[in-house]
Amino acid sequence: MVDCWLPYGDTEVYVSVELESLMEIAELEEIEPEKPATEILTDAIMEPSGQTLEELIEPGVDVAIAVDVYSSPQAIVQALSLLTKMLVELIIPKDRITILLGNGEFEKENRILRDAINDTPELRDIQIIDHNRNSTNIIELGETIKGTPVEINRRYHEAKLKIAIGETRIDYLTGYAGAHSSIVPGLASPKTINAYKRTYFDTEVTSGTIELNPIKENVLEAVAKTGIDFALNLVTNKEGRIIAAHGGGYEESWGKAINSLADKPEITTEGSADIVIVSAGGAPYDQSLYQSLWALRNAQKAAKRNGTIILLAQCVNGLGAEAFTQLARVDDISELKRRYMIGAEALAVLKETQKNNRVTLVSALPGYLVDSLGLDNARTANDAYQRAIQSRRGRKTIVIPHGSQSILV
Repeated sequence: MVDCWLPYGDTEVYVSVELESLMEIAELEEIEPEKPATEILTDAIMEPSGQTLEELIEPGVDVAIAVDVYSSPQAIVQALSLLTKMLVELIIPKDRITILLGNGEFEKENRILRDAINDTPELRDIQIIDHNRNSTNIIELGETIKGTPVEINRRYHEAKLKIAIGETRIDYLTGYAGAHSSIVPGLASPKTINAYKRTYFDTEVTSGTIELNPIKENVLEAVAKTGIDFALNLVTNKEGRIIAAHGGGYEESWGKAINSLADKPEITTEGSADIVIVSAGGAPYDQSLYQSLWALRNAQKAAKRNGTIILLAQCVNGLGAEAFTQLARVDDISELKRRYMIGAEALAVLKETQKNNRVTLVSALPGYLVDSLGLDNARTANDAYQRAIQSRRGRKTIVIPHGSQSILV
């Protein structure tokens, strides 16, 4: 037996796979930073694409820093610590700096990131605002060409100096996320988020695709209406450590960050496995079922028709979207589009996967929620795997430890 360790929440769990059945472990490349994170960040901030912080600062300026909550907490805390230190050195008092956690897709605050910020001495005395789906301090900024209403957090929009920080990583709608993701969807209203996400049903976008991606163009147009004066795009390895960073204009720095990623998320796989064991990637990727289901996209590529997929996702914040309760019994994709509500696009991914594969979920969710979605329920990865091999003739197995951070080829 081979013990395969996979991310699960803030920890790891293992599953023991028969050696003769293990086809491969589709793991991300191990990349170590070439320089300390502080040095990487300093270079990005001091030598940006566009204006420097010093050039952007005026007397009496107030600063709002938007943060993408999907990003590595370790990387975000390092970036915030250095950035606020530089702002203070440029004579910006801490009481004129506000950190806004872009949590617009969810009702519950992101405790992992917030606690990491609160535990950092350099970031104490700085106001933190959690923007979530219930936030009411919203300003309307018109519509995009596609008719998406743009409603953004007023505190951020009205700040004299607007900064955005985020991790450049795989995104299943816009191709890649970036610092701008802290604004849309991060600081957007439910109306804005629902409007752009429902266009998923009108496109054939794939992860890692930005050319001719109408969802990406729509999001960037919405972001432009509120503005970002300075963006800091972070590139991390699979442990969440910073390996590159690019600062300046949000589109320019995002493009450079994507180039720094290059083909690092791509994993070539043999595919046609009887059993695929896939982890959503641990926190922050598996905090809710809504976030976790996108890992099924990779699992589908690795599994043969009628194969079994075992998804590991802790889901400490529950389902994460209303569609999983109100639209759970809807199997027709066109009906999911017609009755769209947040999460319907991820629910569509689940429904499409279930047409060809049996899906077992290993999570902290109560059984009745899992059952209503047509998922098999297991409490441990080993239990799920044992059930899978007992119910099948074929046992060829592929393990994917970082399902939401990878692009299987």
